[in-house]
Amino acid sequence: LKVHYESTIDWKQTTDYLRCTPGFHGQLHYDCALIQLAQKVSVFVHLVFIFSCQLLDVGSFEFALVQPFTAGIGASRRSDCDLRLTRVKAVPRASSIFIPVQSFICGAVCFPDPDHRDEFLMVDHIDSDMFVRMK
Repeated sequence: LKVHYESTIDWKQTTDYLRCTPGFHGQLHYDCALIQLAQKVSVFVHLVFIFSCQLLDVGSFEFALVQPFTAGIGASRRSDCDLRLTRVKAVPRASSIFIPVQSFICGAVCFPDPDHRDEFLMVDHIDSDMFVRMK
């Protein structure tokens, strides 16, 4: 999935390529992204599946099945605060939602926390655009 967006750093058009595949070089690969969930609400999601459907006499529509990172994580960890890390937690896979692909803002880099199931650390330090968006 190609996601085109305007950078908040230099206002140039940028493209992120998002993938979701069970067989990416023999490994599972499901990218993360920032989406517009409501008019003033954006959230991080884990991409599960992308598909399009054709309706006769109407046209083609593209949708994505995503697993939102909107579950509560409880109290902030001191180390996260000290290192200025953003921790998110995925809702159960059964609570995934369908969204139109136009809801994607940009791709996101996240790292799974090996000590806490379904928790991820959002990596904004290597992407200046994401660093500004998360302020």
